[in-house]
Amino acid sequence: MRRVKTLCLLVLLSGPTTALALPEDANQPIRIQANSATLNERQSTAVYNGNVIITQGSMRLTGSRVTLNTDSDGQVSKIVSEGSPASYESTPRANQNPVKARSNTIEYHADTERVVLINNAFLEQDGNTFQGEYISYDINRQIVDAGRNGGTSGAEQPRIEITIQPRRRTDTSEPQP
Repeated sequence: MRRVKTLCLLVLLSGPTTALALPEDANQPIRIQANSATLNERQSTAVYNGNVIITQGSMRLTGSRVTLNTDSDGQVSKIVSEGSPASYESTPRANQNPVKARSNTIEYHADTERVVLINNAFLEQDGNTFQGEYISYDINRQIVDAGRNGGTSGAEQPRIEITIQPRRRTDTSEPQP
């Protein structure tokens, strides 16, 4: 029975998470470390508890509890990582610095290739930072949407904080003697 559960768990995780990181990362194995794991084949979910670390190539996702959902084809459809904080890091394209993020809840939506950071959200790349209660990051288009959480209507939205680093300029003038 244990062998069947392990096999089902591996099949559940075999769906690609290529949008999370470099394209060549899809050929890398998914590695999961946790204190415990529960598989629910009927609901196509796997729940990992206790200092969870998931890696695949340049992508790293951590949390105290990670829930992984798959669709009817066995492909990863959604990953939810919860922690104090949960963290996410990946290199979206070759020769680019990694994107680093953390929040109390991190949702990865495979269908839209989007990472959503909820509560105490922080996202950083190349020294540019975004902080707030809600940040959505479109991986393919590299678009950050901060501060608009559709679930909090009517109430005043918490403010966001953004830091943008100046672009490095090359000096084209001739050196002075």
